Amino acid sequence: MGRLAFVLILVFAMPIGIHHLFVDPQVGSGFKFLHGVFTGMVVIPTLLTVFTLVASLELAARLRGGRGLLGWIAALPWDRPMVLATGLSLLMLALGGAGGIINMSYALNATIHNTQWITGHFHLIFGGAVVIMYFAMAYEFWPQLTGHPLRSPRLARIQLWLWFIGMNVVTLPWHVVGLMGQPRRMAYYDWSDPQAAAQAPLVVASAIGGAVLLISAFLVVIILIRSSVGERTAVSPMEYARGVDARVPLPRALNGFGVWVALMVGLTVVNYGYPIAQHFFLKQTAVPADMVAK
Repeated sequence: MGRLAFVLILVFAMPIGIHHLFVDPQVGSGFKFLHGVFTGMVVIPTLLTVFTLVASLELAARLRGGRGLLGWIAALPWDRPMVLATGLSLLMLALGGAGGIINMSYALNATIHNTQWITGHFHLIFGGAVVIMYFAMAYEFWPQLTGHPLRSPRLARIQLWLWFIGMNVVTLPWHVVGLMGQPRRMAYYDWSDPQAAAQAPLVVASAIGGAVLLISAFLVVIILIRSSVGERTAVSPMEYARGVDARVPLPRALNGFGVWVALMVGLTVVNYGYPIAQHFFLKQTAVPADMVAK
């Protein structure tokens, strides 16, 4: 199922870029609809990935003695940075993914287009759910690369919690002020304006979250430096989990990348080829002179 989710993301995630341009008039409504459909299709491999991760964690926890409907959660080794980061990443993915479904909607996208909502959604997914896993992988691979054990596992857990808290404190206010109409990519706001002043407390909250993220980032550097000094110890080789069920072989055509890459390229050409060609062959792309404000 994990492999299926990977190839579905490979196929569906490519031709969806126009969902950032739903409000722009230069792109035809047909192509916007097509990209909206494929954006919705990305939900399927995302849910498959989440199901696979959660099911794997549950199975491992029940083998460790976890019982009951949710009792297995307590049986997980939360003291391991990789397990903790996976749990926190899934929570941020759920929040950011919910915002992504709103971005996908042709009608709702008009409300949040080019607002701080988009910035919050993007950072919660990539800066949150993705980057926190990079930290966990660093803690796993650093001993293998240096021969030194991870000397501050407790500090590593604190760092992961700070990243999770800081990212939520940064991005959730961005979602709210985006709904209030705050545009993205602005270098200056006039806080004396009554409409903008109502957004100020949320902007301050996001700035505090940014400071928490900065502290968390410094902790990563400190942890890795501390884990690079001192005596070397024998590092146990990395082991990979073995599947509980017997593997079922797939047809050769579906077990490689050839078919999927060809499908991805074909879909990308269908979705982007005509709009890009239109840009080069249109006789007039500038605003007519009689429409320019005088």
